[in-house]
Amino acid sequence: MLDRRTFFRGTSLGLAGLYLGPFLRQLEGSSPSTKPARVLFFVQANGIYPQEIQPIGIDRPKNPTTLEDRSLAEHQLPFSLEPLAPWAQKMSMVHGLSGRIARGSHGMGFAALGCWPCGKKDYGETVNAALARKIGGIYPHVGLGVHDSSASITYNVTSAGRGKALPTLLDPQLAFQKYFAAGASGEARKAFDVDTNLLDFMVDDVKRMEARLDGSEKEKLNRYLEAFELMSGRQSKLAAMSDKIAQSTPSIDPNLKPIEDSKTGKTGIFERLEAQFDIAAGTLIAGLTNVATVSAGAGPDRVGLSCLASEVGKGEGRIGGHSIGHGSTQAGLPASECHALIRRKCLEQLAKFLAKLEAIPEGDGTMLDNTLVVYMSDAADQHHPGCHEWPFVLIGDLGGRLKLGNRYLRYPWYGQTGHRTIASFYLALMHAVGERRETFGIDDLAIADLNQRGPLTELLI
Repeated sequence: MLDRRTFFRGTSLGLAGLYLGPFLRQLEGSSPSTKPARVLFFVQANGIYPQEIQPIGIDRPKNPTTLEDRSLAEHQLPFSLEPLAPWAQKMSMVHGLSGRIARGSHGMGFAALGCWPCGKKDYGETVNAALARKIGGIYPHVGLGVHDSSASITYNVTSAGRGKALPTLLDPQLAFQKYFAAGASGEARKAFDVDTNLLDFMVDDVKRMEARLDGSEKEKLNRYLEAFELMSGRQSKLAAMSDKIAQSTPSIDPNLKPIEDSKTGKTGIFERLEAQFDIAAGTLIAGLTNVATVSAGAGPDRVGLSCLASEVGKGEGRIGGHSIGHGSTQAGLPASECHALIRRKCLEQLAKFLAKLEAIPEGDGTMLDNTLVVYMSDAADQHHPGCHEWPFVLIGDLGGRLKLGNRYLRYPWYGQTGHRTIASFYLALMHAVGERRETFGIDDLAIADLNQRGPLTELLI
C-alpha cells in the first residue's frame, strides 16, 4: 500500500476529488485543532413554544432569577422532540435568552439571526452568514427551504451585510442542479439534471481510488458512496414526479390555504422538506459547504406551515398555520396538538439528516461529531412573539469547540440580573470558530443596564 502523501500526490480524482473531499481529508489525517467545523441552522416558522419542548421532569419556573445548568440525562423528551431521541446524549437546550430587539408581528426573518429591528432586511450580517464567512467553503452558505409559496427562490433569513440578502432555494430540483452540477464541464455535464446518477460521473475516479486503499478504508469509502446513492435516488424520484409537481405549483391566497395536489389534496410540504434536508446533507458530505440553513415557512411576517391532518398522521381535515397560531381548533385537534404534530413531522426530516451525517466516518468519529445543528424559530416563542424568551435546541458540539451535549441551560428571565440575549449565544458560536467579537447586532436598550456584550461563557471550552 502507498503511504498517504504518495497517494495524494499520485492520484488524480477529477470530480470525485470534489465530492469525496471529507473522505480524502480523513485519509490525509488532521490534528484536533484542525478538525472540520460545520453548522446547520434549521429555522421553523410559527414559534417554538417553550412549554411544548420542555424535557419531562424539569420544571419551568415563572420569572427565574438564577441560571439553571443541569444534565438532560434521564429526562424524557416531549412528544414533538421524540424524533431526536437517538441523539439525546448530543442534545442541549438553551432557554431564557431574549431577542426583543428583533420583535415583529409574526416571523422576524433576517432579524432573528441578525439581532436588529424586524423589517430591516438589509441591516447587517446574520450569524449563519458570519459563520459561513469565517469557516468558508466552495459555497460559503447554502440556503434551502419550503414555503406555502409559488416562488422557487426567496430571501428570508440570511444576509451577508447591508443590502446583501442571500437566497433560499425553495425548489429541490433547482437546488440539486445548482449545487451538484458544480463539478460539471463540457456539453455532457451541462445536461446534468436531477435524474442523473452522480456516481456515473465518479465511477472511473472511484475505481482508481479503491485500488489504492486497504480493506478498512475501502469500507469507509463505501459508506460515502451509499450516502450519495441515497441522495441520487431521491432526485430521480423527484424527476419522475416532475409533471405532478408542475401541476401542484405552490401558491398562496388571502386565506393562507396550503399547496394542494388536485387529486389527493395533499400539500407535499414535508416531502419537499425531506428533499431539502437530503440536499443539505449532500452539500456537507461533498465538502461543497460548511454552513447550511434549512427553513420551513420562515421569513418576515410568515405565519407557519399548513398541511392536512393526514400528513402528520392524525385524522382528516386541514390544519392552517395561521389559525393554530391564534389558538383555533383545526381538523378536530386543539392548536397546541397541531403545533406539536407539525413540529414532530419537521423533526422527523431533521432526524434523517442527522443519521446521514452520523453514517459518514471522519477522523476517529463521524461527520456529525464535527457538526452543530441549531434548531430554532424565527418567531421566537409563539405565533405573535413577545421575544422575552427565544428557545434553542442544539445537537452536537462543533467538533468539541463548544461545551454542549446532554445539557439544559435556562438563563434568568428578561430584566433579571444575569439575563442574556440571543446575541450572546451567536457570539459564542463565532468565538468557537475563531472570531472573537464582543458585539453582535444591536443592543436592547430596555435592558441597557444588563450585560449584552461577549459570548455565553457557559458554552465555551
